[in-house]
Amino acid sequence: MRSLLLYRILSYALLIVAGFLALMLLAALPAALANPVLLLFVFLMACVIIYSYSSWRFLSQAIDKHQYCKPRLRDLIKVNSYFALGIGLLFVLQGISLMADPKLSEDAANQAMANIPAEANFSKDDVLKLLRFMERFFLIYGFVLVTHIFLTWRLLRQHRDAFDLPKEPE
Repeated sequence: MRSLLLYRILSYALLIVAGFLALMLLAALPAALANPVLLLFVFLMACVIIYSYSSWRFLSQAIDKHQYCKPRLRDLIKVNSYFALGIGLLFVLQGISLMADPKLSEDAANQAMANIPAEANFSKDDVLKLLRFMERFFLIYGFVLVTHIFLTWRLLRQHRDAFDLPKEPE
């Protein structure tokens, strides 16, 4: 029961972040169409968004309402969870490496300061604080995402009967 409460909390947290990622994805899509290298980023973010929504739908339909779900939902969850797991692990490893070596954050802040126009009135400390916030946010998000994926895989095994066709009374 406690794991289901944790799963429910993590699902709603992922759903909120997925909404923001969807807005970011819509903004990045025109740039990705102009630069094909960004299409990989768009694809991976779309996988995380689809995973977040489909796992929430599995929670609300199969677990909460005990309703039949199409096997397509299970397949959607499984396929997108592999890509989301890769993104989550990437966020965790990147966050750990940036926190272990603060010089990397300072170098990134210096590069960002070189690209920011003078009229923006950002100091190096402001940029460094923003970068540190982002690295901590993505580290936490990566942990939440990876934990949620493993819980989802366990719940998919436990509730596999939700994907079986309901039998009609004879």
